[in-house]
Order: sequence, then C-alpha cells, then structure tokens
Amino acid sequence: MGQRVTARVSPLVRLEETATALVVELTRAADDAAVNDVQEFQHFDDILFASNYLGTPPLGTGADGVRLIDTAGAGRVWVAGSATGGGLKLKPGETAASAVIFAPVDIDQVTALVPQTGFVTVSVIGRDQADAAGISSEVLAEADKALKDKSGPGEKAAVVDLERYTRAIDDSASTHTTDKDVTVTLASDVTFESDSYNLTDKADSQLQTVADQIAQYPDGGTLDIVGHTDDVADDAHNQKLSEDRAAAVKDRLGRLTDLASWEVTTTGKGESEPAVDDTTDEARAANRRVVITITPTGGTAAKQPGATGSAAPSSSNDGLPEAQGPAGKGPDGVTVNGPDSKGGQITITLDHATRSGGLLLGRLEITTGPGGTGGTWTLASWLDDNSGGVLSNVRGEPDGFTYAADGLTLLADGQRVYPADYVPASSKDHNHSILTERMLGEALAEGATTTVCVVWPDTGQDTLTLDHPKAEHAPAPAFRLTDIPVTDS
Repeated sequence: MGQRVTARVSPLVRLEETATALVVELTRAADDAAVNDVQEFQHFDDILFASNYLGTPPLGTGADGVRLIDTAGAGRVWVAGSATGGGLKLKPGETAASAVIFAPVDIDQVTALVPQTGFVTVSVIGRDQADAAGISSEVLAEADKALKDKSGPGEKAAVVDLERYTRAIDDSASTHTTDKDVTVTLASDVTFESDSYNLTDKADSQLQTVADQIAQYPDGGTLDIVGHTDDVADDAHNQKLSEDRAAAVKDRLGRLTDLASWEVTTTGKGESEPAVDDTTDEARAANRRVVITITPTGGTAAKQPGATGSAAPSSSNDGLPEAQGPAGKGPDGVTVNGPDSKGGQITITLDHATRSGGLLLGRLEITTGPGGTGGTWTLASWLDDNSGGVLSNVRGEPDGFTYAADGLTLLADGQRVYPADYVPASSKDHNHSILTERMLGEALAEGATTTVCVVWPDTGQDTLTLDHPKAEHAPAPAFRLTDIPVTDS
C-alpha cells in the first residue's frame, strides 16, 4: 500500500506429513516514506502493519494471505491454515518474518502469490534441507509451535480446485467451469420470445457458444438442460413453458453440434427454483433462464488438443465493445480520474502477463496522482466489481470480495473473463474467494505506488485486453488496457 518493502521467499518446507511451511521475510526500506504520509488514515507512529495487506480478510495474521498455485497441473490452489509473525510490525529499516503454514503439497514446485508483491516459483524441500537453504531455525520452531497449538495446519488449510467464471459482454449468458463440469446459464429474455418457447434471432449466437463448449469434448458425457421461469403466470403454465424451452434448446443445439456421444436430458422447473428470491423486474429477469450443465467423460481436462477450456477462446481481439472509460496500451498505462464528487487519480500499468499452465499471471503497477485515491475512497473502490450487487461478488454471493480487485476482467470473443476463483474449505456457504488482491482497503495519498497481483484463466490469446467496466451499484470509474503481451513462463 505505497510502502517500500522487500520480500524474501523461502522454498516450501515439508515440516511433517500433514503440514508444509513457506517463510516470508519482509524488510522495510530504511528511507521509506512515513506511513502517515502515504496512507490517509494511519495513526501508528510510522509503524507498518504488513499483515493488514499480506493477510486474509478482514485482518490477517502474519502473511497468511499468501496462496500457493499448481500452475503446471490441474489448476489447484493451497490456502494457508495459519501463519506466525502476528501483525508483522515494521519501522523503517526493520525486518520481520512469517512462517505460512499449509496442508501437504504433492508436487515438487509451486508458485506463490505474495499479495501486493508478485509471483515466485519455489521448490518443495525436506526439513533436512532447510538449513542449507538459509531458512531460519527460529522461524521454523515458531511454525512447529503453531502446529502443536492448532493440532495441525489449521482449519482453513486445504488444497482446492480453481474455477472459471465468464459472462457474455451483453449479459446474455454466463459460464462457470470446475474440474468436473461446465455450467452455462442463458438469459431467456435473449433466447426466447416473450412468454414463448420460440427462439429469437439472437438465440443462435448465444447457443453457438454452448455448442463450442460441447465440441471441445469429443468423448461426450452427459448434457443436462433445465428450463426456469418467473412467477408471473400460474404454476401449470410456467411448468409447461419451462419444459418446452428446455426441449427447444436441445433441438437447436443438436443442429449446431453433434450430440451423438452425449446423454441428453431436459427438465422444466417452472418457477419452483428462482435464482433470486424476489419479485422485482430485475429478479424476475434473472429467474427466466435455461441452465445447461455439460459433464464430460473424464472431467473438463479431457478437451480437444489445443482447447483451453475458457469460454470461446481465440487469439482474436476483434469485435470488442467500445470502452466505457479511458483506454491505453498495457505497457504504457492508462490514467483514470475519479468522479467529481470524490476526485482522485490513478495510473494503471500492466507490462505483460505470464502464461503458466492454464493460467495467466498479471502484476499491475498502480500509482496515485493528484488527490490520491480520492478522499475516503479505498484503492479497492477503483478496481472492484459490484455487478452482483452492493457488497457482493459477480456471482451474487454476499460479501465475496469487499476490498478485492475483482473487477479486473479480460475480454475474449464476446466474453468477459473474471479472475480465477475457488471455494475455500472453510466457507460454510460455499462462497467463492478470488485469486487476486483481497486487502486493498486503504485510502492512499498522492504519489503512492503499489502492486496488484491477479490470476486469470488462460484465454488462448497472444495479446490481452483488460477491461474494468463501470460498476452498476457503485461509482467506480471504467478503464481499459489494450495490447498486453503474453509471455510464456
């Protein structure tokens, strides 16, 4: 958050059969600017509490916000169970360390996302190699104590699968991809004529995206098509309409792609399973939908050679919608002004993204201009996404990414590709957490520079377009970065 700190990251150490630890050592520059000169609302006698930014929301311990990514394999992420180091308090010139404790790791190398710092790939080593690797025995002893106190790595620690979420730019469909299946939700107001199962002129374009997804899996599997309606008409009418709409989608998909190797079922749910339990016009529109679940034999990894698995991938940036705000090339950056009522200015630069496995790793540099982030605005206010509603994520889940950079999306073939996300093992409501910054809850003064890390599913493109749309439920400004080169890891 605008302070100058060097992070040294150790190899991942197998402490015991049930736990691993990554040591993050932080050193604040001796001539670093005072915290109160950089952050608008700090009053800690120039003490930087680094855990406020490297920890998990809302207030982390140590560097427990560090996550480990399996970029070479099936797309997995390890979430820390606990960490040592407390608040990681740093005065200028001081050093503090945190042992971040994870569950076991079954590969030889992992990529660590260190919040507001960057990505680093490290080896996984045995405990007997820790001393030769220069890892402090005192810090490992603190990790041992934390393991003993918690009887293991901690309840949050787990390895979970990364998921992908995309939306059509015109909001006519959304796609959710896990390791097992692909779920496409079609907006019936685009697919069908009003109160009818007759397909509209726009339906083929919408359904072609689904057909392209199906064609990626030549071995077939199961295809489940479910129609839903709103609650305007009576139950019997809505039930019949939902069944007819599901059947119409099946018939048209059969003309767009070969379904011979797929076991297809169609079902109608009428108004019985609303997506949004409300009677507003907006809620009823969301409830009028057809949900298509594609479950390939062997899971979503069993794709056609060269297919990335993201929604409608290609190397093309043609047909992009007009930018809603200022635009600039990624390496050159774009300068964005805040709304008149708040003021502020930031410049965002993304020199390149790195392709690693099925993921794209981005490290943005953000510098504040006159007015900083704008009065009471936090940095997150410029980068978040409120399309799911106030204090909710794009999936509509409550309090998903309150201080996160979840609005940094990529545009690819009519799709808006959101950062990769996952369901933490500790999430009782199965809400998703995002693989980007989650602790950007500070207002910054003019001249502050910080780093924002973000991971996207691979779109298959050689150059990227990053787009931050205008938020529907907040005044966050829109901006776009184009011509971002992709390099191989």
